[in-house]
Order: sequence, then C-alpha cells, then structure tokens
Amino acid sequence: MRSKPILHKLFVSLFATLLATLLFAKAYAHEVALLKSEPANGSILAESPTQVRAWFGEEMQTATSALQVFNADGQRVDDGAGSVDLTDPDHASMLVNLPPLPEGEYRVRWYVVLVDGDTSESAFNFFVGDEAAASAAGFVPADTTVLYYQAETESESGPWLIIGGGVALAALIVPLTILRRRKTQ
Repeated sequence: MRSKPILHKLFVSLFATLLATLLFAKAYAHEVALLKSEPANGSILAESPTQVRAWFGEEMQTATSALQVFNADGQRVDDGAGSVDLTDPDHASMLVNLPPLPEGEYRVRWYVVLVDGDTSESAFNFFVGDEAAASAAGFVPADTTVLYYQAETESESGPWLIIGGGVALAALIVPLTILRRRKTQ
C-alpha cells in the first residue's frame, strides 16, 4: 500500500517538470505584435502619406529592426531608412519616410528584433486613392498574422535552458530518491 503515495509523488513531480518546461519555453521565445500603425491596416487614403509609423509593445534593437514599404509590383518605394524611431524613449516604434505615392496598394513589411534577441515579422497594407479605385483593384486589409518568431541566438537562451533543465532534473531526482530509500527500508 505504500507504493501508491510514492507513485502519486512521482506523478506530481513529472507534472511539475512538464509545467516548468512549458514555462521556461514560453520565456525562451515569444513574438511581438503590431499594436497600431499610421496608416492603419486596410486604410484607404485620399492623399499619399509622408511617412509610415508602427508601434509595438516591447523595446527593439535599433540596428537590426526594419520597416519597409512596397508597391503592388513588389518594388520598394520608401526612402530606405525605415527603422526604430530613436526619438521614442522606449524604442518601441518604427518609422519610414515616403515620397509622394501614386494611386495604388502598398504593403508595409516590418521585421523586429527584440532586445532579448527574439524576432518577429509581418505586414500590413494601405491604399492611396478613393474607395471606388480601391474596390476596383480588389483591395482588402492584409492578414497581419505574425509570420515568424524565435530566439535570434542560442547564447541568449542558454541560462533559461540550464535553469529549466535543473528544475526538471530536481523534480525527477527527489521522488526517485524517496522511492529508493523506501524500498531499501
């Protein structure tokens, strides 16, 4: 009858190990989503904007994050300097300047590298022209689902993996040691 409580402890320890692993995996890699943009996704603008701005919920690396604008043919139309807005003290927004744009659909692609090394990318769109032209072109708001995310480098995730592995190992060793001691008594 003593084996039942020991098996229960072993089961609880295995569950704790799984939970710890999931928690550390969540801390290891995460995505960042676009909070808002100007112009907003799916906007139809009577006049060409002079710039595009995008806001995110976390600080970004300034040298590697990028914001780019493309026309319907896939040609880049921005000034080539779309990056983190250095006037934003939180470094959580990006901007890119635009020349006057002709009527048509434009896709804004963003690539974010967070300070912890995780990366995310996606896109949104806008249309320059009127409602009739947008409708005739079949313009619809872009799917803004984040396309990709992961830790940029393994060295940044090393401490989390070591801590998670240690917790998992301890959660297994303790009940097995108790089980072994009880069997020898």
